[in-house]
Amino acid sequence: MKKLLGLLIFSIFFSQILSTNVLADSNLTGTKYWLEKLGAADVRYGYYEAKTKIIVVNKAQKTLQSFEYAGGVLEQIFSQSVITGKSGDKFKEGDLKTPVGVYDVTDKFTPPDPFYGPLAMSLSYPNAHDKAAQKTGGGIWIHGLPMKGKREDEVKTRGCVAFNNDALVKFGQLIGSEGVVIISESQKVDASKDDVARVLAHLHEWLQAWRDNETKIYLGFYADEFVKIDGKNALTRAKFAENKKRIFALNEKKSIKASNFSVTPYPNVKGQNLFRVVFDEDYAAPSHEFKGQKELYVRLDKDKFKILTEK
Repeated sequence: MKKLLGLLIFSIFFSQILSTNVLADSNLTGTKYWLEKLGAADVRYGYYEAKTKIIVVNKAQKTLQSFEYAGGVLEQIFSQSVITGKSGDKFKEGDLKTPVGVYDVTDKFTPPDPFYGPLAMSLSYPNAHDKAAQKTGGGIWIHGLPMKGKREDEVKTRGCVAFNNDALVKFGQLIGSEGVVIISESQKVDASKDDVARVLAHLHEWLQAWRDNETKIYLGFYADEFVKIDGKNALTRAKFAENKKRIFALNEKKSIKASNFSVTPYPNVKGQNLFRVVFDEDYAAPSHEFKGQKELYVRLDKDKFKILTEK
């Protein structure tokens, strides 16, 4: 009798936990929930669950500003005039243009050539969205000016972002070796709270459809022009959908934990309302396990959320 009573209590307790989790998931898919959660947060340069250094470059205005984002508070920590490459977005190696988009600082180092100043930071160009668009090139840095002599061209670079060495040293001390870099051609980067809330709500709808093997709902989040970047391979939407339908047909019970979200407005020359979404993924199913970072590039059209690129 005691054993049966214990099992009954456990069953009720487990059901309550399950109901709470379902309710929590339901909340996460609502824009209202995220608007309330964001509250007074300053999200003009995005939403970040971890403390993040943000670097904002405007090519037309030739400015670089740096901020620290923590708990919804955005604090400016640096500002400097810069020179960049030719106007327009970068599309191919050798076009001498500075790319437009969102990148990560991948390394901070002493350049092998004193022409680039006392230190440099490499950026993650081309990112997955660039690769999906078949953009080429690389070696985009934030760097200084020649340690000796002058640049032949003092008004533009070959695609990098450059500024004076004393300011660069201070910048390096403030930023460290990590940061999110937002580069725009001329547009003001200013994400709205409504848009960020919608991205987060739709993101959790997509996650829930993925967990539940809801093939039609899940694939409905992907744009017709979607490309999946997997290492050096690129999958079209048709091939990606074929693979997912096969996996979902197994109807496996799976756990997908997502954490440490960041949502960054993505400047672009097409004037689209784009965002880069990054989070830590912990995926566990009988046929496959994965722990790592998921990267999405999404377009927000009114209330529609479409994934353009996934890595």
